[in-house]
Amino acid sequence: MAAMGMPVAVYLPRFYSEGMGLSLVIVGTIFTLARISDVITDPIMGYAIDRFQTRWGRRKHWIALSLPILLISVWMVFMPTKESVSAGYLLFWLIALYIGYTMLAIAHQSWGAELSQSYDDRSRLFGWREVFVIAGMTIVLAIPAALELSGYSHQQDKVASMGWFCLILFPILAIPTLLVVPDSEAISPTQLAIKQQFYLIINNRLMWRLLAADFASGFGTAVSGALYIFVASTYFRLPEHASIALLFYFMASFLAMPMWLKLAYKIGKDVALKIALLYGAAVNLLLLPLAEAGSIFILWGFTLIYGIAFGAAPTLLRSMMADLTDQDELHSGEKRSGMFFALLTTTNKLGAAIAVGTSFAILELVFNFIPGQKNPQSALDGLLLTYTVGTALGLSLAVIPLIRYPLNKQAHQVIRSQLDLRQPSN
Repeated sequence: MAAMGMPVAVYLPRFYSEGMGLSLVIVGTIFTLARISDVITDPIMGYAIDRFQTRWGRRKHWIALSLPILLISVWMVFMPTKESVSAGYLLFWLIALYIGYTMLAIAHQSWGAELSQSYDDRSRLFGWREVFVIAGMTIVLAIPAALELSGYSHQQDKVASMGWFCLILFPILAIPTLLVVPDSEAISPTQLAIKQQFYLIINNRLMWRLLAADFASGFGTAVSGALYIFVASTYFRLPEHASIALLFYFMASFLAMPMWLKLAYKIGKDVALKIALLYGAAVNLLLLPLAEAGSIFILWGFTLIYGIAFGAAPTLLRSMMADLTDQDELHSGEKRSGMFFALLTTTNKLGAAIAVGTSFAILELVFNFIPGQKNPQSALDGLLLTYTVGTALGLSLAVIPLIRYPLNKQAHQVIRSQLDLRQPSN
């Protein structure tokens, strides 16, 4: 999943603008529209995943159904011919890709929320999930890095190689998961109508706080992801370092994950998350006065130091959302983790989509930055400003909804004890 999502965020916007000939504004608009479509599909999918189960259980069949959709979409998006590419082609296949991804991601994450129930166990489970997410990102990014070292620097070769990686490994890794991991049936599948679900959700203030934090952090991370290759290649003028440095960015994140988990165990998930977000924002703002064309030391130093913070937000936000599903179960009487993770998936993707569309539009319309061509220093300075300030702004804003967040370990233990008392009657 992560190996597919990373190129979509980092390589494909640049590939379709610089390699396939679409303008930055068109590419940014298409990626934004495709993501905005998730505002409709994600909640519907979350409702369906909670409501319709099979003899396999609640989640497995949805993952099985997502695989053929993803395989076809990856082929079309990662391996296009220049003659076939148009705005309509990219929009259609991106939406198809996102539908398959939505089905898989919501089922997978809500399944995880039901495999663990305690406050710290969920941090551990979602922390290990993020470790494997980062591993997938790191491995798939090693492919274009290896191609560059071998002398194959053509964008189309890099993107196609990452597509083949996903096509081969999706079925190989998904099938053992479906066969081995337990998936229990609900005591009673959700019977709440969509209107009732909407009413309960619209009045859940803690959920909206988590969604706002996820939207903002997704925005900041997506600005960084969409523009990093541009910054490394054109501002620093180190294109030969871009893919390799990005690979080590995720390796730094991989190595830092145990630190964030230990911090969450010690001081709570929300406090650890706020520290990680403010750290990431500060590191990006510090790059502004330090960045210098040709400086390998600054590029690599920034990349590694910033990479430390990457895994904290997705891990801790998902673990916090899993805890919130217990509070919802206490009030609604039903397990609705699918709906909650659908909304979390929506806000993150929406933040990412708006980030890509906004940052690309600013680069072209405000700073007159043109990818693949020689740009004046003013355009390059605009690129760096958009990258650093956009990333720092998103990460900083994500802290605000988390101020005085009440669902800590002690509060969650009270909720779990009340739910456990209900079990015999169910």
